[in-house]
Amino acid sequence: MKVEEPVYQRYFQICLNIIGKPCVVIGGGDVARRKAASLIESKADVTLVSPKLDPVLEYMAFQKEFVWKQREFQPKDLDGVFIAVAATDQREVNEKIANLCREKGILCNVVDAPDEGTFITPTAVDRGPLSISVSTSGISPALASSIRQEIEMAYGEEYGRFLELMAMLRPKVLAEFSSPQQRHLIFERMVSSRAISLLRNGMNDEAHKELEDIVREAKFDSFAPGGALSAGNSKE
Repeated sequence: MKVEEPVYQRYFQICLNIIGKPCVVIGGGDVARRKAASLIESKADVTLVSPKLDPVLEYMAFQKEFVWKQREFQPKDLDGVFIAVAATDQREVNEKIANLCREKGILCNVVDAPDEGTFITPTAVDRGPLSISVSTSGISPALASSIRQEIEMAYGEEYGRFLELMAMLRPKVLAEFSSPQQRHLIFERMVSSRAISLLRNGMNDEAHKELEDIVREAKFDSFAPGGALSAGNSKE
C-alpha cells in the first residue's frame, strides 16, 4: 500500500547554542522586535538592519543591546552571519534574503514565508532553565498559542526555580558519586521529592534543604547489587 506524503513540512527539532554567534535581523517592526529579543536573550551577537525602528527597538538600540545599521538591506549584511531573520514588510526583500542565505548556507527564518527559510521558531513557555516549545509546523499559530497558554497554567515559575536548585547541586552529585546509577537515582529522588510543591508555596529555603538532604542521605544508603542506591530508602 502506498503511503501518502504529508502535505506539510516536517521540521527537525533542535536547541542551538548561539552564545556570541553573529545573527542579523532585517526589519524594524513588531515581528523583528520579537525575533531580536529572542536572539538577545540567547546571548547572540545581534545586528538589526532597517531604516527605521519601532519605539521599543529604538530604546534597545540606545541601550546598545544590538548594533543598528540604519539603512536598507545590502547583501554584505549576511557576511559571516550564523543566523539571519528576514522580517521586513517587503515580500521581494525577504525572498532575496532567503535566496542569498540558501546560497551561503546560512540558517534563515523568513517570517512571511516560512517555507522559503531553513527553520521556524516555535512558540515557547520559558521557566528559567525550563523551555517547553510548541510547534504546529507553521500550520496553525493560533492552536500553538492556545496550547502554550495551557502549558503556562500547568507549569509555573516553581519549575524554573527547581531546576536552578538542581543546577547548584548537580556538580556536587557528579563529584561525590561516581556511579551513573547512583546519580540517576539521586536525580530521580529530587524530581519526586516535595521540592516543587514547597517552591510553589514560596518555601524556597525548605525546598533547598529538601534537595540537600537527598544528596546527604544518599551517602549513607545501602547499595543494591550492581552499585545502585537502594530504592527502599527513597523519599516519597
